[in-house]
Amino acid sequence: MKMTKSNLNPWWVVFAGGLVLAYSMGVRLSLGLLVPDISLNLGISVSDLSFSFAMQNLLWGAVSPVAGALAERYGTAKILLAGALLYAAGLVVAALAASSTMFFVGNAMLIGIGTGATTFPIVLAAVGKRFPAHKRTLALGIASAGGSLGQFLYAIFLGYLAPSQGWVSTFLVFAATTLLILGLIGLLRDGVRPARQAHDAPLRIFDWQAIAQAMKSREYQLLSLGFFVCGFHIAFITVHMSGLVAYCGLLPSVASDSLAIIGLMNIVGVILIGWAGDRWHKPGLLFVIYALRGCLILMLLTQPITDQLLYLFSGIMGMLWLSTVPLTSGAVAHLFGTKNLASLFGIVMFSHQIGAFFGSWWAGLTFEWYGSYDVALIASALLAFLAAAVHLPMTPKRMQQLSYREA
Repeated sequence: MKMTKSNLNPWWVVFAGGLVLAYSMGVRLSLGLLVPDISLNLGISVSDLSFSFAMQNLLWGAVSPVAGALAERYGTAKILLAGALLYAAGLVVAALAASSTMFFVGNAMLIGIGTGATTFPIVLAAVGKRFPAHKRTLALGIASAGGSLGQFLYAIFLGYLAPSQGWVSTFLVFAATTLLILGLIGLLRDGVRPARQAHDAPLRIFDWQAIAQAMKSREYQLLSLGFFVCGFHIAFITVHMSGLVAYCGLLPSVASDSLAIIGLMNIVGVILIGWAGDRWHKPGLLFVIYALRGCLILMLLTQPITDQLLYLFSGIMGMLWLSTVPLTSGAVAHLFGTKNLASLFGIVMFSHQIGAFFGSWWAGLTFEWYGSYDVALIASALLAFLAAAVHLPMTPKRMQQLSYREA
C-alpha cells in the first residue's frame, strides 16, 4: 500500500530542508578551520587529524544510503531526529576529549554517523518527491543553498568565537545550535502511513532491484565517479584551508573569511544552477562546473598566493561549490524516478565521501611528506578535468532515452 502525500505546501518543505542542511553542512564544513588549534591543544599531528576528518567523511558516506533507505521505510523525520542527536553528541564528546582516541570517537564516528543521517540524500529526497520533474531541480537547488548559507554563517561565527573562546567552546556552542533545527524536522515528515496488514510483505531496508538496475547503468556509474571528485575537492579545501593559509604566511582570519565567501557565493550558485538544470542538459552543466574548478585550482598553482587571490578563488569556487548537488541528484531522479531517490542518491553520496576521505587524509599526508600543498593541488586539478570528461558520454539524446517515465 502506498503512503498518502502530505498536504503541506511543498515550499515549506524546501524551507525546512534548507535550514536543516544549513546546520548539518555549516557545522561540518567549518570545523576544519580549527585543525591547527586542536593539533596544538591535544598534541595530535596534522596527518592524524586529517585521518580523523577523513574517517568522518567515510562514515558519513557509508551511513547515507542506509539512512536514506531507512527514511524511505520508516519516515524521514525519525531518521533526521536520530541523526541530529548523534551529531550533537559527537560535538560534545569531541569538545570534552582528553585524548586523541576520544576525539576520534566524537569527531569521526558520532559526527560522521550524524551527518550521514541529516544531509543531502534524505533532505533532497523529501524535497524532490514533492515537485514535478520540470520544477524539481530548482527546488533541489534552493534547498541545497541552505548548506551554503550554513557554511557562510558558521564560518563567520567561528571566526569571531574561536579566537576568544577556543575550539572547545566553539564545539559546544555548535552542539547547542542543534536545538534550533529540531523543530523544523517535523515539516519534513512524510505522509501518514497505513497500518500494515497481516498479508503485507515484510518491509525491506533496501529495494535491491532498483539498486541493481542503477548500478548496471553506465550513467549512474559516471555520475558517481564525478561526485567522487567533488568530495575530494570539498574535503581538501575545507579541512586544509587553514593549513594552506598558515603555509602562505597569511592571517588566520583569511581562512574563515575564504570559507565564508565560498558559502555566500554558493547560495547564488546553487539557486542559479537549479534554475538552469530545469532548462538545460544537467551532465553538460556538470562538465562546465568541473572544468572551471580545474582552471581555478591551476590558478593557485601558478600564481603567488595572497589574501586577495584566495578571496578571488573563493568567490568563483563558491559559485561552483555545491552546485553539483542539485544537478547530480536531479540526474539520478531523471534516470530512476523519486521513489528510491534517498537510497540511490545515498549510494552516489558514498562515492562523494570516499573522495572526501582521500581529499582530507591524503592532502595532509602529502603536506607532511613534501612540506607544501602543491602535490595535492596538482591532483585536485587533474581530477577536476577527469570529472568534466566523464560527463561527456551522457548526451542529451541518451539521457532522454533513459528518462524514467513518471506516472
